[in-house]
Amino acid sequence: MKSREHVTTNGRAVFYACMWEDFRTAALNCGWALALHGSLSSDMDIMAMAWTEDAKPVEEMISALENCLTKPDERIFKTTCSTDKPHNRVVYTIHIFSDFYLDINIIKCNNG
Repeated sequence: MKSREHVTTNGRAVFYACMWEDFRTAALNCGWALALHGSLSSDMDIMAMAWTEDAKPVEEMISALENCLTKPDERIFKTTCSTDKPHNRVVYTIHIFSDFYLDINIIKCNNG
């Protein structure tokens, strides 16, 4: 039998898991599909891909994910974009608070 000091929990993973359906729905409403990868132990690594022919531009999908966290006029976090990744990959990082953040990985199409 484990004693209480041997039982650990990861509040980060719980937070990210609670937000997942909101993120997935927001992206889908923009014509995008999301998939998780990673352990959720430090951040939430998301792969995003345009899923419908009329998918919104990537910036609109990122904004929809941000809107899951707070109202646009009440934002206390920032989003950065890194374009120097291999294989034409772009990573948008939404810094939520403290060291909680989302990394959204997108492979840019050659045509735009």
